[in-house]
Amino acid sequence: MIYNNSLFKNRVPILNKALDAYALRQQTISKNIANATSPHYRPEEVRFEEYFHTPELAISGVQSEDTHIPIGAPQVNGIEAGKDEAPVPRPEVYFSGETHVNIDKEMSELAQNQIKFRFASRAMKNYFTGMMSAITGYKQ
Repeated sequence: MIYNNSLFKNRVPILNKALDAYALRQQTISKNIANATSPHYRPEEVRFEEYFHTPELAISGVQSEDTHIPIGAPQVNGIEAGKDEAPVPRPEVYFSGETHVNIDKEMSELAQNQIKFRFASRAMKNYFTGMMSAITGYKQ
């Protein structure tokens, strides 16, 4: 029973949320690049990884009933990628011009996001390939 919970409760949902967040980040960065010449446009950013950089991850508790108060990190179901207005540092205001979009920074984030998306999709593929080989007994 513990084995099944760790397989489907932890790994698959977090990879699914990561893929959703990276897809949303791809759309947001594309929107920022498309509006690079629009006057007074404020760039947006997607926050997802920040939820895992909190000190509460060190503390974890077991919630054996639904009425218990959760201790530690938020549950995977409670984590959603959030889209916020990106802060523009003061030196970048002069560099990026009237739109506040730094095209070099956006292209760099686009490349990083592509790498993260490929990693998460390959991890999901390897997970299900391993499950399939465990079920069928045939290793691909």
